[in-house]
Amino acid sequence: MRRWTVLLVLSIVMMTGYIFWDILSPLSTLIKAPTAEGGLGWTAEEYGFFSGSYSFFNVFLLMLVWGGLILDRMGPRFTGILATTMMLLGATICYYAMTQLSSTESWHLPFVGLQKAQVVIAALGFGAFGVGCDMTGIAISALIVSWFTGRELASAMGIQVALARVGTALAISMSPIIAYHYGLHGPLIVGVGVLLTGFILFAVYVATMDKKSARIKGQEAKEEQKEKVAQPASNTEKKSFSVLAFALIVLLCVCFYSSIRPFLKFSTDVLINKFDVDGVTAGWISSILPYGTIVLTPLFGHLYDRYGHGATLMLAGCCLTLLSHFMLMLPIINNTWIAVIVMFCLGVAFSLVPSAMWASIPQIVPYKRLGISYSIIFYIQNWGLMLTPIWVGRSIDLHTQTQTDGTLIVDYQTPLSIFVGISFLATVVALLLLVVDKHQQIGLERPNIVAR
Repeated sequence: MRRWTVLLVLSIVMMTGYIFWDILSPLSTLIKAPTAEGGLGWTAEEYGFFSGSYSFFNVFLLMLVWGGLILDRMGPRFTGILATTMMLLGATICYYAMTQLSSTESWHLPFVGLQKAQVVIAALGFGAFGVGCDMTGIAISALIVSWFTGRELASAMGIQVALARVGTALAISMSPIIAYHYGLHGPLIVGVGVLLTGFILFAVYVATMDKKSARIKGQEAKEEQKEKVAQPASNTEKKSFSVLAFALIVLLCVCFYSSIRPFLKFSTDVLINKFDVDGVTAGWISSILPYGTIVLTPLFGHLYDRYGHGATLMLAGCCLTLLSHFMLMLPIINNTWIAVIVMFCLGVAFSLVPSAMWASIPQIVPYKRLGISYSIIFYIQNWGLMLTPIWVGRSIDLHTQTQTDGTLIVDYQTPLSIFVGISFLATVVALLLLVVDKHQQIGLERPNIVAR
């Protein structure tokens, strides 16, 4: 019972990060609106730049690599406190920039040219938040592994992911309502308050609950050393195979998440323009994607724990993502109910892949290397999360036409085709991972629960 209580606390901490991450996702139309109408007057490219800034520090300053090294040396508790502090600080900077700074002042920056000061400062804050959020994810993943290794690991990972999706769903569905009543600053201040709650919860966990993970980590290190002495040849063979599987999972992670997370940043705008629904309705339809994962992710995790087939689950999720994006891209599909079905299918896919992928990593990587391994995965993933929204935002601007009455018409076929291409790459990588696991018997198709 104790480990499930710990899981709930850690999952809520992670959920607070996801709430702020997506608190502005359904407000892209409002953010692009003129200041006279309560917006910020940003272009789609500026909004894409801001969305991609989540990964700037993680990518260019190698912050996730440093975070993984800090985790392996200092432990997940210290790393978690540092990370939740970074999340709160970055969110506060973001709130200040978007509510207190003028949207008309511009700066000339090296390499990027003329940029609005408000966009730059907000992007710096969101980048700092991104460092903290991903470091929090690394620390919490390591803690969950320490509590659930040999038990219901995929189920635990599934529950943690499901609660993170609750945060995404709450942000996407409630943010337009809050903004309608209180303006753009309303969702931002709510997001900052939620992150403060997450920081306090993690501090309480460190002070009162975390006494077991260090002991488990030490036991696993001893067992690994015994296996290394007893079977040196097979251990070397396993590591060479594991490196290949790990590389494929890294590629799968960056492709799959790049086809989903950046899409959420633009999904409400797509629904408003292509399916002709209002902002609140678009937010609710978009929230179907994360809401659909709440029950399904733990369910798929349980199936993986009991029956295995992790690589198959990942391939099925990628195929479903590809089909969903392809349907959404087709110009002849503009019925609102089709959009609802597509969002639900993406939610199923967003359950299948993470429920198996995150639980597969500890089967490949020794516990003492989990910190740097997760940091590598998050680092590569951040390249996709940074570049994809910038790419899509620029594509939207290029395919936007101004009508004679001043209204803007966007052709979303090309921007949506970007997500089709990325999800196709994810499907190919998932298929390769299944083939490698089948031929080299890595164990991704085996159950997680160890017989006792």
